Amino acid sequence: MATKRSRRTAIVLAVIAALVVVALASGLSKAFADRDATAVAAIDGAHVEQVMEPRDFARFGSPIARDFGVTPSGAIVFQASGRLRVIDRASRISEVVLAGVAPDSFSLDPRGTMLTVADGYFGTLNESGQIVPAIPLPYRDAHLAPSVHEGATYLFGGSPGHYRLYRFIDDGTFQVVLESEEPIVAAADNAKMTFAATATAILRIKAHTPEVLFKTPADGFAGPIQSLAVTADGIVLFATDTKVYALLGTNALSIVNNAGGSLRLRDGVLYVLDPARRLLFSIHPASAQLFSEDAK
Repeated sequence: MATKRSRRTAIVLAVIAALVVVALASGLSKAFADRDATAVAAIDGAHVEQVMEPRDFARFGSPIARDFGVTPSGAIVFQASGRLRVIDRASRISEVVLAGVAPDSFSLDPRGTMLTVADGYFGTLNESGQIVPAIPLPYRDAHLAPSVHEGATYLFGGSPGHYRLYRFIDDGTFQVVLESEEPIVAAADNAKMTFAATATAILRIKAHTPEVLFKTPADGFAGPIQSLAVTADGIVLFATDTKVYALLGTNALSIVNNAGGSLRLRDGVLYVLDPARRLLFSIHPASAQLFSEDAK
């Protein structure tokens, strides 16, 4: 009788042990999957900080727009499911209350003012949440990119064979910076230079004259180019949908191997918004120091 009871106990314990093993395996599998979903494979010497992960973005739905901006206080403004959100340095997320629909494109100037493209007009977002139209645009698909200069921003768009990059100055004037036969996809500057990108090229613009710094190779490149940034000390950074590169001379060095999307620079920190992987993260130092021996 005792033997039968011992056998039953042994069987029950074996079943429990098997269930524990399955549960542990399932938990480990989920942990590895979560790690893989949020992992950022960056160059040695880069300090990566996660700002938002897929589970954070899941609260807001899709689509996640490519435009985003960083305020002087380090808060990040992004757009998901047609609404503007803000995540501050304490990871608190709030919504920008708008009087109407969200802008088609936006950027933040160095003071944190939101500049907008909406309903075919260039304008600003005021403190009441209203988009104030200022200047009618010649095309409705215009996009904005921030400038490091006070009172300036970049605007680009156009039609087949006739694309333009403008610099807007807050005295109300537009300056044509670049004319291109290819669509312009991004623009950026530092205190000294202006840069622009098409899907296949990075250009430096001096005295309204473009100089091609980089052309995407025909094979083995994770293109097309989607976004652009330039550090204070002149390192050009650009991204495709799946990678982030630094342009060193004529060579593109991958600094992030498994994430891409949109880039923004603020106070020596590079911010990366990857709508496909639903990641928002930062990298520093965003300067030549990243490639020095001391940083490795």
